[in-house]
Amino acid sequence: MAADSTVIATRLSKTFVAEVKELPLTPEVIEEQGRAIYETYLEHKVLVFRSQDIAASTFAKFGTIFGRPEEHHVLKLRHPEEPTLTLLSNQNEPGRNKEMKTSGQGWHSDYSYKLVPGSATMLHGLEIPADGGDTLFADAEAAFDALPEERKAYLRTLRVRHQYRWSPDREDPWARWKYIGPEERKQTPEITHPLVRRHPDTGRESLFIQPRIIGSVVAIDGMEEAESTALIEELIAHITSAPYVYRHKWSPLDVVVWDNRCVLHSATTKDLDERHVRRLLRLTTHGQPVTPSLPEVGHSRLSPRA
Repeated sequence: MAADSTVIATRLSKTFVAEVKELPLTPEVIEEQGRAIYETYLEHKVLVFRSQDIAASTFAKFGTIFGRPEEHHVLKLRHPEEPTLTLLSNQNEPGRNKEMKTSGQGWHSDYSYKLVPGSATMLHGLEIPADGGDTLFADAEAAFDALPEERKAYLRTLRVRHQYRWSPDREDPWARWKYIGPEERKQTPEITHPLVRRHPDTGRESLFIQPRIIGSVVAIDGMEEAESTALIEELIAHITSAPYVYRHKWSPLDVVVWDNRCVLHSATTKDLDERHVRRLLRLTTHGQPVTPSLPEVGHSRLSPRA
């Protein structure tokens, strides 16, 4: 329960995720209850709102509760009327590459490849199959909290190299290197982030790392490749282990919002038959530079390799 008694949240898993009941996301509610919704979001990290029959413009307004909406740099993904929204679809949408049908497949945190990563991301389920197309979430904050103190201290000293859609194998169909052209690649140079970040609102720490194939992670800065790859795989296996994972089974018109600063997510559309249509609207808000747990590690910065 948040401070405002009109926002009732029921926890859906042990460490995170809650369903907000009896709260239609009308423009009036968004205006009047925005702060209470945001506080509830900070508490639970992922919020689920069921049966929200709202216009794209209202969904875009809902996004402003969580920060300044950010336009996606892949132009083909943008909504034609609301540029801060993107349309995720497992269908052959006009003008799109076939790889875009499985957009979001694989564990990642949105915009982690930017100097200022995304803050909140939200989805509105427009067309939902009766079965399949679930979204997975992993609590990177609880996963860090469970580590031994000595391990935490070491991880706080490390930095991670990121680059948009970087992959050790550009031909891998889930790497999605072919999403963007030369100009868009120029706009996403390699950057580095602290491996352990401190949440700007709550002060809590979490791991800020993703797999290499899709998650934009190049390597641990300053480490030999084999050691770096082993550490990345170890941490991902820990974050995505059963105690920290929630599987969201979509219902039509669900709205789900999550905190990219402490949560990883993954679509499962690769395994969904294309005869079962799945279309969702997506919005991500502009965040803050990644705050390190140790001041000497420093904030996010352009990599000298870029």
